[in-house]
Amino acid sequence: MAATVDFRRRLASAYLEYSSIPDYLPELEEDIPEFPFAQDLLTRRHLNIWLGDGNTLGKLHFDPFDNFLCQIRGKKQLTLFDPHDNSKMYEGHIPEAELGYNRVSGQFRRKKLQDSTAMVMAPVDIVDPDFERFPAFAEARPLNCTINEGDVLFMPAFWWHEVQSYPNVTEGRNLAVNFWYEPFLTKEFPCAHCKLDVNPFYRHLL
Repeated sequence: MAATVDFRRRLASAYLEYSSIPDYLPELEEDIPEFPFAQDLLTRRHLNIWLGDGNTLGKLHFDPFDNFLCQIRGKKQLTLFDPHDNSKMYEGHIPEAELGYNRVSGQFRRKKLQDSTAMVMAPVDIVDPDFERFPAFAEARPLNCTINEGDVLFMPAFWWHEVQSYPNVTEGRNLAVNFWYEPFLTKEFPCAHCKLDVNPFYRHLL
């Protein structure tokens, strides 16, 4: 019993993120109907689940898909920046890694870095920015919003966002799902200086 309690404590801030519902939890998909207007107009690329204890912070980044974020349990506070502020965000990229768990030591460790994938990030601390290192960030204009249970937030592709999650009071968890769609505006990636343009996928509509 003591070992189980200790194991749970080490997992206290574990966060299931970017997890494909069709791939890993297909039983849930029929309980998450797609928006009727989206079925006819948009091309879905991913349906993800986000589940944790609610004490997580997703640092400043953007995603290359149009995003409908649906809050089910708990709440999220978001700080967003328009893609036109991209030159002020000091865009960087870090390689993704595989995470492994050692049953003997009871520890999680990074196994290896991926060769072909990278996560976009901004090195700026938006709560306490260092304007000597990142002077252009002083000109960026944030938008702040909170989504509660039952809310849906639409974030167009390439909008920067930092996400602070908070738990549901009674259940002590934060749960959300999001639909990622092929974006109308896109750009090369990773490429900090590339400009947004109409996605070739939709040029036949113009």
